[in-house]
Amino acid sequence: MLTLQEPIARRYRLQRCLRRGGMSDVYLAYDELMHREVAIKLVSSDDADRIQRLHREVQAMSKLSHDHILPILDYGEQDWYHYLVLPYMKRGTLRERIEKGRLTEEEAGNILTQVASALQFAHDQGIIHRDIKPSNILLDNVDEQYVYLADFGLAKAVEEGSDLTQTGYLIGTPEFMAPELIDRPESISSDIYALGVLLYQMLTRRTPFTGGTPVSIYWKHLRELPVPPTHLNPAISYAVEQVILCALHKDPQRRFPGAEAMAQAYETALKASEQTGTSLIAQNFAPAVVTLHKADSSTLPDAVRQTIPRRQSLRRNLQKSIVALVAVVLFAIPLSLGFLVARDSSQGHLIASAQFAGNTQQTHHASTPRSTPTQSEIRTPRHKHKHKHDSDND
Repeated sequence: MLTLQEPIARRYRLQRCLRRGGMSDVYLAYDELMHREVAIKLVSSDDADRIQRLHREVQAMSKLSHDHILPILDYGEQDWYHYLVLPYMKRGTLRERIEKGRLTEEEAGNILTQVASALQFAHDQGIIHRDIKPSNILLDNVDEQYVYLADFGLAKAVEEGSDLTQTGYLIGTPEFMAPELIDRPESISSDIYALGVLLYQMLTRRTPFTGGTPVSIYWKHLRELPVPPTHLNPAISYAVEQVILCALHKDPQRRFPGAEAMAQAYETALKASEQTGTSLIAQNFAPAVVTLHKADSSTLPDAVRQTIPRRQSLRRNLQKSIVALVAVVLFAIPLSLGFLVARDSSQGHLIASAQFAGNTQQTHHASTPRSTPTQSEIRTPRHKHKHKHDSDND
């Protein structure tokens, strides 16, 4: 662990390492001026590339003031280090939440809405995140259903070219990288693809493509289709699955045009699946309520009234047939021993009886009316949250 004799900027005293990454190390520190815990990102001054990316993150996040984007508290340089101070989210990341179990469609939709709102705001400011993944989504200290999009270390302006032409290699997390990045600059659509991978992972606990090396993973993005999410989690509805697969389309032009459009499509799919599910439950388990009224033939339509004598005649004939059949059966009971001896005729009789019983049951069910319950509109309450960053960390 890094040990410093004096607090950074005379106020941030390091306590322990939270995360070591390829671009920076993040420490838990205590802000002796504001009396609160903070997260501080440190980059060594002898690494020009990392310093450049830290400055890029500061520039990007200084333009992005949004309820679901983790804000910058402070930044600067001291001795051999450049630092960036952020709020400390003690509940951890979405990645840690997913490791405990997959999310429900409602939980995933709540997080998707918040992240999409933050991402849409960044896109509107001309900034592409380029590193959407669960470890860069932090859970709020007060409400774990409230999240922040963080780590804009790989963010870049929309008009900038691809890193592939500048450095000779792609930059990002292979599991979340869109296939077109092999020969095109990053775009809003590549962030949408990563958002689709995030949604896939929230609902299934795995990413669409995995492999032993970054190259093997990215090759699958280029050549293979993802396993349908419903194969991994049957609780996912068909409508929700279509939203995921649309975001993961190989062709950028076939994906959602923006993050908010994707979130709205998911909300619509979720409502549709909830209403369909409620309808099926009602049809299977709701008791049928039948109200009987004495019908007056004078009030019935002519077409119905004309059929009444015919139906009454058929009913009388059917009753006579049933009485005759019962008489035959009662007469046949004393002769049962004879039927046992005559096995061939007995088998034919049993088959005929079974067929008659089946036909009778079918006739009875067909004549029994069913009530069809009406579907009620289901509304999912939206999450409202007011948050003050300074008070969260006290």
